[in-house]
Parts: sequence; C-alpha cells; structure tokens
Amino acid sequence: MALALSALVWVGLTIEENPEATEPFPGRLIVEPVGLDTRSLVLVEEIAPVRVSVKGPKVNLASLTADHFVARVDLGGLGAGRHQVDVDVVVSDSQVEIVLITPANIAVELDPVVERNLRVNARIESDVATGYRADLSGITAEPADATVSGASSVVDQVARVQAALSLEDATRDVRVEGILIPVDRQGIEVEDVRVDPPTVLVNVPVNRITSRKRVPVVPRIEGTVAPSFFIARIGVVPTSVEIEGEPGALERVDAVETLPIDIADARGDIERDVGFEAPEGVTIRSDQPFAQVAVVVEPLDETTTIQVAVVLTNLGSGLQSIADQPFLQIVMTGPAEVLQGLRGGDILAEVDLSNRAPGLHQIRPVITNPAPDTLRMVRHTPAVVDVRISPLDAPSAAPATTAIPGPGGAVPAATPTPTGSAG
Repeated sequence: MALALSALVWVGLTIEENPEATEPFPGRLIVEPVGLDTRSLVLVEEIAPVRVSVKGPKVNLASLTADHFVARVDLGGLGAGRHQVDVDVVVSDSQVEIVLITPANIAVELDPVVERNLRVNARIESDVATGYRADLSGITAEPADATVSGASSVVDQVARVQAALSLEDATRDVRVEGILIPVDRQGIEVEDVRVDPPTVLVNVPVNRITSRKRVPVVPRIEGTVAPSFFIARIGVVPTSVEIEGEPGALERVDAVETLPIDIADARGDIERDVGFEAPEGVTIRSDQPFAQVAVVVEPLDETTTIQVAVVLTNLGSGLQSIADQPFLQIVMTGPAEVLQGLRGGDILAEVDLSNRAPGLHQIRPVITNPAPDTLRMVRHTPAVVDVRISPLDAPSAAPATTAIPGPGGAVPAATPTPTGSAG
C-alpha cells in the first residue's frame, strides 16, 4: 500500500509539473508518397507539405522536431488520373498524439510512363579557328538516337535531344562527348524526363580553307528604261555574300555581280531572282544560290503652267455675275506623258455662287484635277477670284480686256456677258 501511495503521489506531482497541452507543430512536414509503381506511373506534381496539431506533455511537445514525424500518402493500387488520398502522420514519441492533420487529404495526379525515340542533334556554340570550316552536313553521333522517358504530359513537350558542342579554335576533326539535353520547340530545356543514354560521342569534320571574306552584291543592270521614265532605286537581297579562295584571288574581288537583268523599255517595277557571277578562282558561300533583285522604275516628273477658264456656277435666279479674273494660271507637276496628254477643258476652275447676294465677292475657286493619282497642283494665280453679282436689270461694269499669256501665245480675256442663270 505504501508503494502504491508513493506512485500516485509521484504521478500527481509529474502531471502538475508537466501538464498536457494541445498545440500546433510550428513546422511543415514533407509528405512521402509510398506504394507507387514507378515503372508504369509518375507523380505529376510534388505533394505540398502539411501541418499537424499534437497533444501531450508540454515538455515533450517543446522538444519535438520534424524528424520525430513521418507523413505519408499511400498510392498503391491507383491508376493514371487524378485521385483524392488521405494523409497519414505518425510521431515517434509515444506520449504525443496527432490530433489534427491539415489538410487531411490531398489531390494527386498520376501520369503513365511513356518512351520516345528521337534523333540526336548537335548544337555548335563556338566556331572553329580562322581559316577552317566545320562541315555541318557531315556531323555524326554515336549512338544516333536516344530514348526519352517520363510522364506522358512532359515527354510530349520534348521536340528534340541535343548535345551542345564547343569547336573553339579547332583546326582538325573534333570528336567530343556531349551531354544530351531534351528541349522543346523553342529550344528551352524540358525537365523531369530521363534521356537514355545521357551522353553521346559526336564527330564533327573540320576542313581547312585558304581564306575567306565578305563582299557586297551588285546587281548587273543592262538596257535603258522607256523615255520619260527613270530608275528610282535598286534593291538586292542578300546585300552581301561570303567568298573563299586563294589570297591572291580574293584580293582582286571587291564585289560579286549578279547575272544580267534586262530593263530595256521598262515602264514599271522589275523583280527577278538571278544567280551570282562567280569571279575566277573564288567560291561563293551563300545559303541560297540566287539573289532577289528589285528595280523600281518611276515616271519623270515635269512642271508646266496651264491657263484655265473660270466657270461661275449656281447663280441665284434674277441675278447676273461677272468675274474680274476670267482665267487662272495653274502650275501642275507630274509625269511628262500625262501632262502632255492634257487637253482644253480637262481642268476647270469652278466658282460656286450658291446663296450669294448682289455685291462684290472674293471666292476661292475649286480646281478639278483630271488625274489626282499622278498630277499635283502646285499653285494657282490668283488665289481668289473677284466676282460681282448684281440684279439682272441693273447695268454691270465690265472689266478691262487684257491679253493673258498661255500655252501657245497670248489669249485675250473674254468680254463678260450678263448671265441670268447658273453657268
């Protein structure tokens, strides 16, 4: 009985000195997936950590660390797709109890494991020594193919596997081991996939060349455009090409000409794809075997002065009108053949008298341009026309008759006559 009483007293004192409490554990716990058949399935995303609340003596709770806990989710027996699974957490301290897991269950997505065979590519990151050239068409890899495996959604992103190679200052064939990197269509590395084998041996032939330089491309134009036309500009793509050959041959070459382009009697733009005229002893190195040449042909512009009659329109009923300036001098510019084709009456200077009362009016005429796409009016003199409007029964003052110079000689100004209607 004495021993029992002693034990009860000891337990009571222990509980009083180390009371129980329920507290949240301050850290996050990493959740470990178990039971997953990794030969056929892959966990698409990592599982987020969880939090727990624990119950037990305060001294025990204060000494807990993340190493005292094990958090798991059982993925055994699950197939491809999205699943909701429970989180199980155990603690190594027998006096501590797990009372709450947050979250208690989580969503996981499983993808089937797939494989793809892809051709090995080489990416050259630096060039060979000056005077040498890497034969890119002769590059080989051992092995020539590699297998990419992993989650189907990730493997589908892989466009190719490539080995990055440095050929810096190489003067002979290069044989180098390169790490294979899976990349997408934009050349960005795709992670979380496996490449087998992880490395390949790449062979790059390197050939010696005598010398090399870049020179401009000059279009070779033959013939003359049609009369009254001119070559506005000439464009060529590419603007330059690289040539190689013996030093003496290269020194004699300052440019590479195209094959001839005939522009005889051209009245419009000419576009041609023409080959290059390779100078003797020189090889042209170009991505394409021809140049795109564009010759822009435009008509010559001339300037001429044209005398145009003033036409009064829309005069009110019962009124008469007289223009003090019956003709205008108009300066036009445009292609010579268009200006030469102008005829009398093609251009009019119309003065609108709508809603005009009797009296003297200064009105800006409206000039009709028969070819607005090709002709441009520079100016007209005078800029405004003085028009006198009076009642039909009132006498009108006629302006003095003056000889007005125009194309072909002097043209006398017309004696105005009273007008009773629009005209």
